Amino acid sequence: MTRALKLKTWIFANWPIKLTALVLATVLWAVVAAQVEPITRAVPVTLQIIPPEGRELTSELPPVQVVYRGIQRELDKLYETMPVIQKSLPDSLTGSTYTLDLTPGDLVTREDANVSVLEVLPRTISVSLDDVLQRDVPVTLRVTVRPDSGFDRFDSLRVTPASVTVRGPEPSVSQIRSVSTIRVDTSRVQSRVTLTVPLDTAGLGVGVRVDPATVQVSANVVPVSERFLQGVAVNVPSNWDSNPSAVTVMVRGPANRVVRLTRDSVQVSARPDEANPEARVPLVVRAPRGIEATALTDSVTVGRRGGG
Repeated sequence: MTRALKLKTWIFANWPIKLTALVLATVLWAVVAAQVEPITRAVPVTLQIIPPEGRELTSELPPVQVVYRGIQRELDKLYETMPVIQKSLPDSLTGSTYTLDLTPGDLVTREDANVSVLEVLPRTISVSLDDVLQRDVPVTLRVTVRPDSGFDRFDSLRVTPASVTVRGPEPSVSQIRSVSTIRVDTSRVQSRVTLTVPLDTAGLGVGVRVDPATVQVSANVVPVSERFLQGVAVNVPSNWDSNPSAVTVMVRGPANRVVRLTRDSVQVSARPDEANPEARVPLVVRAPRGIEATALTDSVTVGRRGGG
């Protein structure tokens, strides 16, 4: 038998068995190659978007995939524990839409998966949120300043700024008419004082923010003194007389101002009753702003001049 004939006989002898062995070898090679040769695959990931407190997303999140490279058995791990991308929206967000950039650095992949990240698809997404409202409202003071003995406060408390901006979910913000400070009680104050007072945001609603969060409250506290101004004339109409015609007035106020007051610094007047020409009428005392003035005689008798 020739060599060619022997080879032909060997090839075709038991050919079904030999063909099956060849197919199995090819499949085994493909399986082994898939386990050891890196491949590229797009894997779906779980997207978690955290909105600002008190706000909600109003649109469905788009599907996101990440392209990984690795061997088959490592890639299979990603289907057992899905990769996650978690992004938080800024608390200062006031618009109803926001665009997010998605990067490989945002990705959380199980640590025992020996794979590399190539890219995130898509690279940017837009999300929609419920509406937010912004308003300016006045500040209500709950601050008490108690001067020390011998001192007093001669003007009202001043707050800066007088109004603040509130922003947040529309149902909550639309109900806010003012924002109060926290309660502060300062005692034994002997000079001008300025306090930084936080605003009370409790109860304004979830997700409501106030800007600024604090205000400046000031009070002018100064030493006080009292003086008696004698011989202050009682002013009556030209055809009327007053008895007495002059009175003593006690003035009280900031010491540096009281010391400069004279009897001309205050005005005392009596208004006659036309229907009762001989009657005792109360006195009205006017003093410079910030000065308290009281006539020691609270009323005088007035009459028409000449008895007419």
